[in-house]
Amino acid sequence: MDFSHITRYFTEWNTVLGVIAFCSLVSMAIFFERLLFLRKAEDDSNSLIISLRKALREQNIMEAIRTCEESGGAVSTILRAGLLKHERSKEDIEQSMEVAGLAEIARLEKNARILSVIAHITPLIGLLGTVIGFIQAFSEMRVSGLMDISTTRVGEAMEYALVTTAAGLVVAIPTVVAYNYLTSRIQMITLEMQLTSSEVVDLLTHKENYAL
Repeated sequence: MDFSHITRYFTEWNTVLGVIAFCSLVSMAIFFERLLFLRKAEDDSNSLIISLRKALREQNIMEAIRTCEESGGAVSTILRAGLLKHERSKEDIEQSMEVAGLAEIARLEKNARILSVIAHITPLIGLLGTVIGFIQAFSEMRVSGLMDISTTRVGEAMEYALVTTAAGLVVAIPTVVAYNYLTSRIQMITLEMQLTSSEVVDLLTHKENYAL
């Protein structure tokens, strides 16, 4: 296939390739939006827990809450929810953090699953284009007859069929990689939330920790 053929496929009005191109744009937009959001959601939990430990040793809950508000990450949002319930029982503190954690995880996962959907449907859309191309090729054979068949037109139909399949795979493969990368980042942030929340609950519910 020469460059002129490639140009024609992507400049002519073509529904299947148009849908695949649209899926590609959506996939890239979601990936970069989620990437920036996760970067903002991540904060330095080590320095955060050090600051909180110092404030809790001094029994300065308001200072601990202010530290979480200034940090502004997903972990600090969950810790703040627990700190606001510091006078309640351990179960109430944990429940408050759990509810806040579910909300934060939902925010982290927002739109990410669309990448998985795109990764699954784009090869199918490309396959649909392949089927359409073969139908066009066999239709050309039937209409033209064996003597007057245009090998050029049949070849173009077959070529179109293969191009749509390739286009679907070209979009699907990096989308799968992007989705798994975002999923791994979300899992790491979630684990960080759980570990840090557990330590803060211990600091709030065991008064002897304040004297450490």
